[in-house]
Amino acid sequence: MSEIRTVIPDEIDQYLEAVVRTGPFASKAELVRAALVSYAQEAGPLAQGFDKDLLFSPDGRLYQVEYARESARRGAPVAGLVYDGGVLITAAYRKQTSVPCVGPKLTGKVTPVGGSILLAGSGLVADIAMVTHELGSFKGTTPEVWAQALRSIFWKATLERSRRPLGASMLLASTLGGNPRLFLVDPSGSITEADGILMGSVPEGATDRLPKEYRRGTAKEAEAFASSLLKEPTTLLAHHHLAV
Repeated sequence: MSEIRTVIPDEIDQYLEAVVRTGPFASKAELVRAALVSYAQEAGPLAQGFDKDLLFSPDGRLYQVEYARESARRGAPVAGLVYDGGVLITAAYRKQTSVPCVGPKLTGKVTPVGGSILLAGSGLVADIAMVTHELGSFKGTTPEVWAQALRSIFWKATLERSRRPLGASMLLASTLGGNPRLFLVDPSGSITEADGILMGSVPEGATDRLPKEYRRGTAKEAEAFASSLLKEPTTLLAHHHLAV
């Protein structure tokens, strides 16, 4: 058994002596050992390496992936909406005042890939740029193939201990085959398809309103609804359309 030696002030030593005399412990060493065991159990996986390494914890969690999801949730707000005849991606950019510039400074991107794909990200800007660059030369013929390619990029980042999960989520808008579709891929590689998707730090109440209020309509109606979801005093909105 390992031995731990330490120096403590006299007043703490006297307090421990009193606890031993009146409590269930036979000695100060037993008391300190019980306190250390209790602390280790309370700390849980944080004390066992699962918090800093990409390993499964005993309860089946990957903490690094959960942290990456939190990074994506803290990113700039983005809304994706499928409407009759196309897909809209609206990005809300926070106004920047720290860097002198002329006009609004937009810090994120919605990137067209070919004529039938739009990519948008929320989270760490460098991770978004890396994913977009990696897919820049990809030649997929169906939206499912594109979504699987995105999933593969995120999934590979969770396999090697020398890497970390990507701290971003990505929206994939597609009109391949003349059918507007919208997919979300999160840091774990999970794929979600829906007519309306929000990602990033969206305003309070937006996630509740989207499924209750949105129905497919015209492009202008989609823009108006996206604006109502994301518009705040400190943001600038940019609408990007992908028409069939």
